[in-house]
Amino acid sequence: MLSDTTVSVSRPKPNKGKQKVLIISHGHPDMSPGGGEIAAYNLFNELQKSDSYEAVFFARHDQADRLHGGTTFCGNGKPNEILFHAPVVDWFKFSQPDKPKVWRDFREVLELTKPDIVHFHHYLHMGLELIREVKNYNPDVPVALTLHEFFGICHNHGQMIKATDESLCHKSSPSDCAKCFPQYSAQDFFLRKQFIQSYFELVDQFISPSEFLQNRYIEWGLPASKIRVIENIDLSPVRERTVVRNKDCVRFSFFGQINWLKGVDVLVDSFDYLPAKLKKKVIIEINGSGLEHQPQHLRDRIDRAVKKSGGRIRLRGKYQPSELQELMSTVDWAIVPSKWWENSPMVILEANKYGVPVICSNIGGMAEKVEDGVTGLHFQAGRADSLADQMVRVIENQDIRSNFCDALAHRAEPIAAYDAHLSVYKTLVQESVAVKKLQAA
Repeated sequence: MLSDTTVSVSRPKPNKGKQKVLIISHGHPDMSPGGGEIAAYNLFNELQKSDSYEAVFFARHDQADRLHGGTTFCGNGKPNEILFHAPVVDWFKFSQPDKPKVWRDFREVLELTKPDIVHFHHYLHMGLELIREVKNYNPDVPVALTLHEFFGICHNHGQMIKATDESLCHKSSPSDCAKCFPQYSAQDFFLRKQFIQSYFELVDQFISPSEFLQNRYIEWGLPASKIRVIENIDLSPVRERTVVRNKDCVRFSFFGQINWLKGVDVLVDSFDYLPAKLKKKVIIEINGSGLEHQPQHLRDRIDRAVKKSGGRIRLRGKYQPSELQELMSTVDWAIVPSKWWENSPMVILEANKYGVPVICSNIGGMAEKVEDGVTGLHFQAGRADSLADQMVRVIENQDIRSNFCDALAHRAEPIAAYDAHLSVYKTLVQESVAVKKLQAA
């Protein structure tokens, strides 16, 4: 039973003209600090300040110690936030196996919050059925869905990387997908696509944080008219702080989850390609968690590189979002060496926010977000020697960094992305009202 005390969500009251937005996330950044979770939470926090909208944040978790007898819900001491315990979905179709979680528990949330708009920031971990349940609850409630990866298109963790040889995949097809996963037939993948698209048809507006992702989903079958490119937002204030830099040493830093797709191995391997005379002028930092969960060969490879570097490559471990500005204040260049078509890495937005130029792989949304030679630099994805070439370039020409920083300072204001979200909400509500009037006529 969902109680006001448990979840810190008040019973519906007159909203004084405000539209209520239910933000649905596949995790809470306090427990799962991934890019999608942070993007959803940033939007929720900004809506809480709005004169036109109020928001409720609904996030799935899997922590048994947060469970309470008789309910799948719990609170976290913060108003308008609901934590929802649910089992892992069927990863092939993203279907929720525990159906009462949908028609009973999620329906209870809808009836409590009475949203005017439901904005899914993912369906991962919860199930596509939640989208249909919104329409079962009230077909007039518009649904927005922000796409973060290629999960609908690709069964390989939504990465569009071939499972057979780890090469980049340019376009999916049932026959090609069956080659990556021979335990499934081409017919299975055909039916998978039909299943996912049947739920996507219920979505009124898709939001893509990059043109690259948008184009991939249009090729896959989403109507171009229903998908709009809007960047994720981060409008949290930047604290006044003295930037600390050492002119005798260039500091390159990685931030984020550590795994092979993120290209940490490419980063550490780049050190070997640096000329001997420059190695003493470099520090490579790896900030983030997850290394302990990676295959042993990757852990061994990174460990060897750290030991061989003589202290020039440093594993700094996990960090909290509140620590990011302080960490970035000592960084010369942020490195985003991902091997897959990243959509819109939050680390690029964060680096831009704190005035740190980025060196990134030349593919996907990364190449789109970093303007090569203007706000940062590109290197050939997966090539440690190419990354090393760019590192040499900035080590030997340290003055060029200030040009990139000036360009970052004059970039488009992040508020534009927030306003674009509000524009979507306004249009969806207006269209819903117009449909109801037409039906009543």
